[in-house]
Amino acid sequence: MVESNVVLMFIIAMAAFGSAVFHSFSGFAGGLVLAIMLAPLLGIKETVPVVATALVISNFARIWAFRKSVAIKEFGAVFGAAFPFIVLSAYVYVSMSIGIVALVLGLFLLATIPLNRVLKKKEVKVGLLGLACSGVPYGIVSGSTFGAGMMLAPFLIGAGLSGEALIGTVALIGFSLNMTKTAVFGGSPLLTEGLALTGVLVGMCTIPGAYVGRWLVRNTALRVHSQFMEIFVGCGGIFFLYEAYQNLWL
Repeated sequence: MVESNVVLMFIIAMAAFGSAVFHSFSGFAGGLVLAIMLAPLLGIKETVPVVATALVISNFARIWAFRKSVAIKEFGAVFGAAFPFIVLSAYVYVSMSIGIVALVLGLFLLATIPLNRVLKKKEVKVGLLGLACSGVPYGIVSGSTFGAGMMLAPFLIGAGLSGEALIGTVALIGFSLNMTKTAVFGGSPLLTEGLALTGVLVGMCTIPGAYVGRWLVRNTALRVHSQFMEIFVGCGGIFFLYEAYQNLWL
């Protein structure tokens, strides 16, 4: 039993580190990657509050790593509009059954693949008002799922952010998002002391990954391996839909 727990924690630690490297290198989808990795290990509904807690630490590490590049005005426009919808969405999540949670996560993951392709093709040019408008659907989706940051990518890029400025600003948005979600989950029976501790441990394992990711950003061309990511996200979506089928119809 002790050996199996040690192996489980090692796998979780490696998943946390790997997702943080990817998150700092690409700027997006680190929470999504971590959630897909942890769901089979921790349970579907438990994964969201654990990852939210872990991402508070992970995003703080990335904010510190990219602290000289954060765009405060752009952050304020997005998060100011998103905040009330994040709270509402997180409260709805707490009341959902495991089957519904799996269904929502599965459908969202599969929908992100064509959505991301469409958004990438559109060269969006936006100001602070446009960023605020993008914050509303981001808040609705991100309160109960992970990976919604990909929705913001074309708008933040359209506002002139790139490289370290993009990654640092997304980190601050993610930090604020997950602080809000953790506060909502912490006031509910969903985030137990054990899950909170797991989230903290996972978050600590992401800290070295933030600096490895920063090194990659500074020393290599910033390219996200989109085909690999689509396959990975697609497999995660299929997994969640299978779990939804198991819980809702069997």
